[in-house]
Amino acid sequence: MDCKTHTARVQANYLPLLAKHGDTNLAVDFQNAGNQQARFAILAAIDNLLDKSILDVGCGVGHFPAWLNERGYQGDYLGVDLLPEMVARAGKANPAMGFKTADILADPIRHRADYVMSSGIFHLGDQAYMHRMIAAMYLASRKGVAFNSLSSWDDYDTQGDFFCADPLETLKFCRTLTSQILMRHDYLPHDFTIFMFKD
Repeated sequence: MDCKTHTARVQANYLPLLAKHGDTNLAVDFQNAGNQQARFAILAAIDNLLDKSILDVGCGVGHFPAWLNERGYQGDYLGVDLLPEMVARAGKANPAMGFKTADILADPIRHRADYVMSSGIFHLGDQAYMHRMIAAMYLASRKGVAFNSLSSWDDYDTQGDFFCADPLETLKFCRTLTSQILMRHDYLPHDFTIFMFKD
């Protein structure tokens, strides 16, 4: 899937949700706020993030930086998203933090961070798009990458037309970038998280 096609899918999916649901978890396609928070907790377990710099890819309306701030985060944070409507709301909700409209594939940003993180950004793409994004996030990181995805190991096929990645295929690709990898598939049956570390 190319960047233009993916951006069109993101606009078609999220702009109606944003108009209907405002800044809630439903606006960013998380049907359950508890599950969204659980994903944040797993992502943040990559390290003690209190003073680490973070590039948050697909920041949405700013729920993850708000979650970090509630836990005493003091690092340098930049959130990027494809949709300026999301970025505007994220900045309003988190005025002390940085946000930018950007597509790191179509217009790679030069920003580097200790950790590049993303939650819930792959379900409107495909395997090739996911691999390109992982590579771009890894390149932008100094210490590592943390991301999650819907999993094809969901025995109940509850995700409709959303893209669900094969965890083993994803690990295989990540292995082409680094041998220092950790995967978790123990917190939700339809979701997995991968940590990638740099030397």
